[in-house]
Amino acid sequence: MADELNKPVWRPKFQSEFSMGEYDFKRFDLWLGRAELSSATINSCEIPELGLVQRYFSELNVLYKSWRSLISSVDLKKELDEVITDAKHQKRQWEQTIITGLELNKVNVFNLVDLLDSMHTKLLDIKQIIGLGIVVRKVMSPKEKIRYGLNAKKDFINLPEA
Repeated sequence: MADELNKPVWRPKFQSEFSMGEYDFKRFDLWLGRAELSSATINSCEIPELGLVQRYFSELNVLYKSWRSLISSVDLKKELDEVITDAKHQKRQWEQTIITGLELNKVNVFNLVDLLDSMHTKLLDIKQIIGLGIVVRKVMSPKEKIRYGLNAKKDFINLPEA
């Protein structure tokens, strides 16, 4: 019985330095940065070009597709699905007018940009709700946990878990 208590616990020989979650966070951060840059570029010019709006739409669409399964509200998913469909329709309409050699009305361009901007704002809100704005802490080795525990304040707050 005493031998079993002193038996070392099995630990894997190799441990991944990154989890898929960390890769996902890096990917999300990259797409968020791209969308923010596109938003800033589009909102800083008088009338944005189609290429800028297409890029902005695709960046927001990628973010939404990545987070859709994490959103628990059916109503919110339905609302954002409708926004994507509406924006896609307006974008395609703009593309068709260019193919035919016509110019799209400025009001229609502004409506599309405003629709994409409102979707961007909703996605940033969703980012916080689904937990993508959480603090990530380093996983400490037993040695680091002991060292941290010995040097911690004596109020026993923020001690690492065993």
